[in-house]
Amino acid sequence: MKKKLILLVIVLIVISIIGSKIYFDAANVIKHPLISTGDNIEVKVNNGDSLNNVINNLSSDNKMGNMFLVKWYIKKHNLNTNIKPGTYIIPKDVTIESFVSSLNNGKYNENAVRVTIPEGYDINKIAALLQEKQIISKEEFLNAVSSYNLPSYIKKDSNRKYSLEGYLFPDTYDFTKGMKGKDIIDVMVKNFETVINTIKTKNNITLSDDKLDEKITMASIVEREAELSSERATVASVFYNRINKNIKLQSCATVEYVLGVHKTVYSEKDISVQSVYNTYYVSGLPAGPICSPGKESILAALMPGKSNYLYFVSKFDGTKAHFFSDNYNQFLNDKKVSESNYAKMNK
Repeated sequence: MKKKLILLVIVLIVISIIGSKIYFDAANVIKHPLISTGDNIEVKVNNGDSLNNVINNLSSDNKMGNMFLVKWYIKKHNLNTNIKPGTYIIPKDVTIESFVSSLNNGKYNENAVRVTIPEGYDINKIAALLQEKQIISKEEFLNAVSSYNLPSYIKKDSNRKYSLEGYLFPDTYDFTKGMKGKDIIDVMVKNFETVINTIKTKNNITLSDDKLDEKITMASIVEREAELSSERATVASVFYNRINKNIKLQSCATVEYVLGVHKTVYSEKDISVQSVYNTYYVSGLPAGPICSPGKESILAALMPGKSNYLYFVSKFDGTKAHFFSDNYNQFLNDKKVSESNYAKMNK
């Protein structure tokens, strides 16, 4: 009898815990139905869309909690479901009432634009994308880049194409059409500072301004050279090993930055171009970053892998992976396989 009583108590406790979790989960969905890693969520309502359509789409995109609970709550409380078309930027912490109210009252910014700056974009590409999204003209943005009052940690160097290159952090942003270039840059630079400070704190890293600039320059090369996250630290180790042995980096990504043209294979003429950014021409790092590196590439530059590798070449086997080698003869063998694979891919 005593054992049965203990078992009953345990069962009741388990049921109570499960019930409490369900209750609190439900309460949380009602209080904050939207899900986002950022502060806001873009919600698009097309002509003819019902509120249920919008909720279904948000749920499919993993931007809403339990959609059945949300729909039940809306029906139970007889909320107005007559929504108006438009693009809404809604704070992620709104209640169900506020969310629905925003959609049926048409409270949205017609000039709001959500734009994703891809990792590896340089300033010219960022400017072109902002123009494409009708946020600001390319010319206006580049003028703002040139006249921007640089933070102390960003090196001002007349040899650089853009002093801000590498420091406009690639991410998804909520901008508005007609936004000033300086305001856009402020947001992106502040985001960079947040990311780099988080990385430094989490990994107990101390960096002087000069060292930070070197690391961001290295990270930008890694970003353009390594397509696989798993290879970034190894690619960084190759470049650091070459620097330590006074071997030129010979990064094709730096040639691309100089020429402004992407090629799978660069000619002798291409790699011979005289530029402070061309690492076939200059020793060590280029004059500055060549793109905006993402968090993984920054981490790779700060904490490179340990290897003796001095060379790498794309496998061209569809995996986006590279062959790595620590001697020139092996590199030549790898290069032959690479060229053979490339030829097969382009038959």
